[in-house]
Amino acid sequence: MLVLDNRTLLVVTALISIGSAVALTFLWRAQLRRNGVGFWAAGMSCVAAASILISGRETIPDFLSLIVANSLYVIGFQLILRGIRIFTGRPPFLLFDVGLFPITASLFYYFNYVEPNLNIRIAVLSAAFVMICGATVFTLLREKNVPWRTAGFAVATVFALFGIIHGVRGSIALLMPSAQSFMHSSMTSSIVFLGGIFIIGGIAITLILLTYSVLESELRIFYQAVKQSASSIIITDNAGVINYVNPALIEKTGYLTEELIGKNPRLFRSGEMSAEDTALLWKSISAGDTWRGEFHNRKKNGELFWEIASITPVKQRDGKISHFVAVKEDITALKEAKERIYHLAYHDILTGLPTRELFMVQLLKVLAVARRNATTVAVLFVDLDGFKKVNDTHGHDAGDRLLKKTAERLCSSVRDVDTVARIGGDEFLILLPDLVDNRVIAAVAERVVQAVAMPYYVEAMELSVTASIGIALYPEHAENSQELVKHADLAMYKIKRQGKNNFSFADTIRTPSVTNTI
Repeated sequence: MLVLDNRTLLVVTALISIGSAVALTFLWRAQLRRNGVGFWAAGMSCVAAASILISGRETIPDFLSLIVANSLYVIGFQLILRGIRIFTGRPPFLLFDVGLFPITASLFYYFNYVEPNLNIRIAVLSAAFVMICGATVFTLLREKNVPWRTAGFAVATVFALFGIIHGVRGSIALLMPSAQSFMHSSMTSSIVFLGGIFIIGGIAITLILLTYSVLESELRIFYQAVKQSASSIIITDNAGVINYVNPALIEKTGYLTEELIGKNPRLFRSGEMSAEDTALLWKSISAGDTWRGEFHNRKKNGELFWEIASITPVKQRDGKISHFVAVKEDITALKEAKERIYHLAYHDILTGLPTRELFMVQLLKVLAVARRNATTVAVLFVDLDGFKKVNDTHGHDAGDRLLKKTAERLCSSVRDVDTVARIGGDEFLILLPDLVDNRVIAAVAERVVQAVAMPYYVEAMELSVTASIGIALYPEHAENSQELVKHADLAMYKIKRQGKNNFSFADTIRTPSVTNTI
């Protein structure tokens, strides 16, 4: 075997150690949490410094090239062990952290200056390496259920080989002492130094792989969590271009992945979100805040659906936003349930018409508009004549059917903007907003009277009822909702007393000398 120059091999060791230290330093700076990588970088730096000092043997003082250099080797591997203990979540070994360095440094000094003995110095350094490597292997292999176990086994293997090499070297130094200088080149020294070079390079590589195995494991978990999430998830860049969509979103919207990647999420918009709301959303997330709200989006097939969403900016270490993550839940069923509950709360179960409560809410809104626009509002109070007789003669089922048909006739007699409500029994309210001519009101009332008076056919029976209608106007008769309904009610009772099947304006009651009855 070719015998290589020891000084050259030490320089190569130093260069590899420096490269390893630089790589581990960059890796350390990229970490977001304390995981021991900084100790690995510091340890490799110590190994590099030690190799440089030893390569200067016979040109620099022995204290630097022997005592300091060998001590740096021990400290370097101690730091690497300390980093591995941090990486595995184990407490430090006090023996190694406190006792090993001063003991080995004292022995180096003693067997160099007091009782010079090269072989014992080699045995001391080798023993220190064996203990540190043994502790490293023990630390890594005792972790059974960790995601980095395979990479940890590789690191343990490299340290085990390094420990074995130096165990053999120390044994040889004790059992077969040599009187040759440390820098004397021989086959044995070449094998030891070459082995050390490959091992140090292997240590750096396996330590980096160990770190990335943890990152890869975490990324795999995060990826699977996002991929298998029941929520729709979109990831965009900071310009809003879609980078990723999970299967839940694909299933919900009907789009293919390739149809969405590279596009903007506005693809889902139904057009209902205003430009102002969109601007506020972007202002919020661009400022680094999380936006929460609802979207009424559109699927690929055109179907509309509701989503509740949170959009969170993803910030890098420098604080700059690189991506946005939107997590969305389909709340269409919830919205529909709320609408059903609202409908049941404010609509008559039998006819589906608004109840008195909803009618009064609508009346307040209409009156507010009428005040601004100086228009007229009419409230018609409708009571069915003869309905009690239908119930008593033909039963409540026939009466219910008649009420449903009456509701249909009332709705067909008014405009789409008008409101028809059932307020109980056989009583109805009609709201006519935005009027400018009282003759229109009279025409509507006449249509209602005629529509209700037409025969009803229920289960092969011909049933008949008529309508008595009282009409109150804003602002002529009253200026608030309660008074309007009250005046319309009084006008209705007045027409009932006058013969039913007709309508009357409220001023007939307030001013008996003036007759507005038709």
